[in-house]
Amino acid sequence: MISPTNATDFDRNERELQKFWLFSLFVAGKNSDFAAQKVDALMNQMPQECEPLDYLRICDVDAMLRKIKAGQYTRLTKAIQQSMGVDLHTATVEDLMKIHGVGPKTSRFFILHSRKDYKCAVLDTHILKLLRDEGNVNVPKSTPSGKAYLHWEQVFLDFCQKNYPGVPIAEVDLYYWMKYSGRTEKDLTIYNFEPK
Repeated sequence: MISPTNATDFDRNERELQKFWLFSLFVAGKNSDFAAQKVDALMNQMPQECEPLDYLRICDVDAMLRKIKAGQYTRLTKAIQQSMGVDLHTATVEDLMKIHGVGPKTSRFFILHSRKDYKCAVLDTHILKLLRDEGNVNVPKSTPSGKAYLHWEQVFLDFCQKNYPGVPIAEVDLYYWMKYSGRTEKDLTIYNFEPK
């Protein structure tokens, strides 16, 4: 099962990368534990030797999603179908955002936690709250888009560079997601940097 608290892995094989992409699609607007359970339920319907997107290409995706009660059936069905044929190892943020329902947050979440040394910000409610707590009074409460996204992304990257030089952005992202989402102090001890 995908562990939301341990989402970063730069050495996934093709099957694992496709599974993580499905998780990235499922978690948009959903609880991460719920999304992980639903992705596992979907994967359990597939033969072990198949790569998920190849297998789903020959299936009724909507019916499979309904069987596991994933919700958001139209969005997920279209997103999965449009993901087929995309090279998840090399796709850019812009490439991924061409997929139905994928915005700047989902595309960056996937790339940040699957490609080493990638620098971007996943502007979810937790990172936005961190930026407000750091004294940025104009931070929006929900994920911005367009130029506003790029502005607040740079503010977060500058915060990371100043406070955590040399620490991968993916680690800082997961640390603050866990801190602001109410994970236990024990969960936070996995980080090998001194939190601010």
